[in-house]
Amino acid sequence: MKARQLISTMTQLRAKVTIRGATILIVACGLTSGCLPFVTIRDFSDITLENNARLMTLEQGMTIQEVLERMGPSGDTRVPNPFKSELHSTAEDALTALFFYTGTGYVSDIPDNDLTPVVFRNDSLEGWGWTHWKSVATTYNLNIRRR
Repeated sequence: MKARQLISTMTQLRAKVTIRGATILIVACGLTSGCLPFVTIRDFSDITLENNARLMTLEQGMTIQEVLERMGPSGDTRVPNPFKSELHSTAEDALTALFFYTGTGYVSDIPDNDLTPVVFRNDSLEGWGWTHWKSVATTYNLNIRRR
């Protein structure tokens, strides 16, 4: 009798482990393939390549309008060019940072570290990149979001 109970208990445990393992496998497959509706990984690698190439053509002194024309549209409404912007005013200067997507390409959301800031002082391109933006923020004592 005890042997039958032991076999029955072991069979039930094996079934539970198999079901649990199958559930984990299904969820893992869904996450990696994008099949599950609550997790969507999007491929924005084309936008990354285009924006990185366009950033390399920028020149200091360009106006905001010239930069917007040079960067062009992203081709995807989910990741517009620019993705976001920040405006700051000081007693002497108007500072603008436009943020363009330059991330890894495969994302479910877009964090700040997947963006490259392009920084203007009084409508004149001063520089780009996080190092430059942080330097400007320090110089003008601006409170900016850290990536």
